[in-house]
Amino acid sequence: MDLYSTLSLWLTNIRSLAELDDFCRQLWKLYGEESLGEDDAERLCDKADRRRATIKKDRAGGCALPHSCYPQRQRTERSRREAAHGPRDSARWQRKRRLARMQAIRPEFAGAFTEGESAALFIVMSDCRQLGKCDRSVKEIGDRAGVGPTTVRNALRKASTLGLLRVTERRQWRARNLTNYIVLVHPRQIAWIAKFRPKLGLKFYPTAFKKAASTGSSRNKQSGRPFGSRSDWPPDGLKPYPSHASPTG
Repeated sequence: MDLYSTLSLWLTNIRSLAELDDFCRQLWKLYGEESLGEDDAERLCDKADRRRATIKKDRAGGCALPHSCYPQRQRTERSRREAAHGPRDSARWQRKRRLARMQAIRPEFAGAFTEGESAALFIVMSDCRQLGKCDRSVKEIGDRAGVGPTTVRNALRKASTLGLLRVTERRQWRARNLTNYIVLVHPRQIAWIAKFRPKLGLKFYPTAFKKAASTGSSRNKQSGRPFGSRSDWPPDGLKPYPSHASPTG
């Protein structure tokens, strides 16, 4: 395939005016480098003008061409309605409603969030209550709250706008970005989860395990011998258990 055919095919797949302007710049650059003849350049320029008129006409008629050359899925009201009333995971649905009712957000801010966003913020507030920060991924927060990633992003965006949270992005150069670092900054919200929601989320008690009851193997503080040993019994007194004579014979 020669250069003229390649440029003609490129011109056919153009869908926007910005791409068409870039095509014209490349066209005149090739003509200046004498890689393209004058006749071919004039014909391509005429095709570009006709393509520009077609794009403007389609935009004026309300049927703009898609930005991608790949076939687009047609969006209809029926498909949107079916997606909204499709089957749902009952366990995630119940978990979302349960976490949203626990009211991890102060009442004056709770009206700004939907039910799913309140459930997502419950997970964030639980980590901030226990660990002082939340560094979970968006997908993990959504899975724990029973919502999708978009709902989690909307909740974090609204909370940052209201001044409840501070979200720090941890970008990596030539590597996968780390999870966001979320910190609670609003003083009244901090007091709310500390005073009115002390049992928010899971509580960890690493040193609160009870000691097991004594089984008779503990030692005497004075003698250092185990309690109940025969050396601690009185010499001429009652024994706690009858002594068994050793078998004879």
